[in-house]
Amino acid sequence: MSLVASPPEVVPALAWRFPAARESMLRNGMRMLAYHCPGQYVVSSSLVFDLPLNVEPLDREGVAGLVARCLVRAAGGMTADDFSDALAACGAELEASATPDGFSVQLSVPASQLARGLDLMAMAVSEPSYGAKEFEQEKRLRLQEIEHVKAYPGSVTVEYVNAALFGDARAARPAGGTAASVAQVSRGDTAAFASTHLHPGAATLVVAGDFSALNVQELADRALGRWASTEGTVVEAEPSPASRQPRLLLIDWPDTPQATVRLAGPGVTRGDLRWPALFVANYVVGGSFGSRLNTVLREQKGLTYGVSSSLDSGRNVGLVGIGASVRSAATAAAVGEVLEILRGAAGTLTGEEVAVAVRATTDSAALGFERATAVVSRVEMLLTHGLPLDHVDANLQRIRAVEASGANATYTEVVRPDQLTIVVAGDASALTEPLSALGHAPVEVVPRP
Repeated sequence: MSLVASPPEVVPALAWRFPAARESMLRNGMRMLAYHCPGQYVVSSSLVFDLPLNVEPLDREGVAGLVARCLVRAAGGMTADDFSDALAACGAELEASATPDGFSVQLSVPASQLARGLDLMAMAVSEPSYGAKEFEQEKRLRLQEIEHVKAYPGSVTVEYVNAALFGDARAARPAGGTAASVAQVSRGDTAAFASTHLHPGAATLVVAGDFSALNVQELADRALGRWASTEGTVVEAEPSPASRQPRLLLIDWPDTPQATVRLAGPGVTRGDLRWPALFVANYVVGGSFGSRLNTVLREQKGLTYGVSSSLDSGRNVGLVGIGASVRSAATAAAVGEVLEILRGAAGTLTGEEVAVAVRATTDSAALGFERATAVVSRVEMLLTHGLPLDHVDANLQRIRAVEASGANATYTEVVRPDQLTIVVAGDASALTEPLSALGHAPVEVVPRP
């Protein structure tokens, strides 16, 4: 047996590019983007509607989510069971979702069954049934989910963070609606919502897979091109600036052995030219396992199993967020450490740290798009965020060009630790005093929902 004295040379990553789109128009005016992905014989497609959640009536928030749930249950005059059987017969999965910036219907189907899969997708959007039985079941399930979420501090803290940051804006409230608003939604509301807002003129069909043996244009035109184009309402996504007023909310969760901590504040959108530099800086500070936050709080001080920071963005809003679960007795110490690390990061990111972050994120970029579904998901994001189709490649080029000076300048400009909103779910009787001692903001104790 021979031993290798030194590891093999790691060659530079090849110049990978995001798949190119073949753009066309269906006969009803619907835009189509096709991405040929050789070897991907399970085709992924998505019908993406330019439909921000602020289109929902205030007292019916959650109606878009119920439309999404009901849309894929039954259509084309078939019962729910028959529609489900038709999907299963061709190996297809059909789902729909309503997000803050858009509405989408997603199909996954073997390439050999794409024609039938697209037919079923077309039925769902053009001939939905919104059966009384299916509607009542989906509404009941949504109300149960809302109640169920109250048992999980991670979900509850996120809701309180959004409410504190966004005030009266739609982003302040759950994407799927509250119990009060969902309870008001009727079956007629879902049908009216779909009729008003889901139409070909507001949609883009995104398809990715191996099209070597397929005429995807012909198949899509045959299935979805027949959907009559109608005039629909176009609604602009509302601006949702995040608050810079420092706050510290303590959700009273008595007798819990650990506390859930969330910190958040304004960031930038993906379309902002500062995004690449902030992305790299975030990787160094909290966006990787070897980040400064995780190294100190997990490895050196043992306060948590893990802490991380992330950049969240939509069409009109960007956030910097930090999350962790910590031992209850160490909650104030952990929050204090996080704030201290965030303050200390300004102007101190090193050239080596930045170079590692750049290599780690750009050299591995191709791995995130091995499957057709990942390509479609990214294009969905580009469309709903209002970004150009070449954004993935352009963004990678900008990240490769980030240096320590740019990362430090952007981090210092955007991340303001003393202006963050902090939400903690923990035992108020034990945590109020030590959290107050941090001096970040007056502690606002709120009851557990």
